[in-house]
Amino acid sequence: MQIETDCRPKFSTTVFILKTSKTSLKKIISIFGITYLIAFPLSIPINASNPLNPYTVMKSLAINECSGIAKSNQFEGIYWVHNDSAGGSDLYAINRLGELLAVIPTSIPNTDWEDITTDNAGNLFIGDFGNFNNIRRNLAIHVLQEPDPSTDPSDVAHRSFPFAFPDQKEFPPKRRLFDCEALFWADGSLFLLTKSLGDTYTRLYRFARLIEETVNTPQRIGLFDIGPQVTAADASTDGKSLAVLTTRSIWIFDRPKSGWNYLDGPAQFMKIQAGQCEAISWDGPNSLIVANENRELFSVPIEGFTEY
Repeated sequence: MQIETDCRPKFSTTVFILKTSKTSLKKIISIFGITYLIAFPLSIPINASNPLNPYTVMKSLAINECSGIAKSNQFEGIYWVHNDSAGGSDLYAINRLGELLAVIPTSIPNTDWEDITTDNAGNLFIGDFGNFNNIRRNLAIHVLQEPDPSTDPSDVAHRSFPFAFPDQKEFPPKRRLFDCEALFWADGSLFLLTKSLGDTYTRLYRFARLIEETVNTPQRIGLFDIGPQVTAADASTDGKSLAVLTTRSIWIFDRPKSGWNYLDGPAQFMKIQAGQCEAISWDGPNSLIVANENRELFSVPIEGFTEY
């Protein structure tokens, strides 16, 4: 049977007619596709991973599984880091070179600390919400004033705010959508991003406020098919941009002109290779600091990202 096909190659304005069999047409299309890829390789998007080189290593062996990093808004040149569930309840103050400046002991429960962030009023927020099996009923946000690293360290006062995801009805659920390793503060509100083990999406939640001695319920305000699992996040000082770290990439979302859903804004991304990265922080308006569980620190300028 004869068929007539109108082929319009993207790289040419020439229009021509082929009269051939279906079998022959498939061969022509196959040959044409291979020839196109060879002749025009630059037209194919390149999404190769970008190997990152550490600029330093955190010196203290006590930081044995860094799970969060936050740049201080109160003390110049200070970065707060912490371990996860196996590393106790100490906070560590380091400088940008990874040198240990202070160890701050706390009595804050550490079921599974996964991230830390700061606000502009001198508060630290610790996300105790690691939930790999999605069975935890004691998720919490711990809040304390930033301690002064230059003074003698002592146990610092804190407040704890229990919370639960509004859309988790079963423990465990049929799909593990409620693990969490990322929180950030922006424009007066605290946000969470989930690390889904049941699909490729991350879910954005916002707390309208935090209340002690009650189970707080954040509102889900966003959903994004991010692919690799989210391990950390941080908002820029002005709240206009959100950096999201995954197991294999970094994303930057610009906040939309209206609303809270950063995931609806323009996005850029970079695929990375840097070990098991679990922590990210803005380090000024044009660069990020990323930390992995081997205590390595990476500086990532934001101009090398690809538009999504």
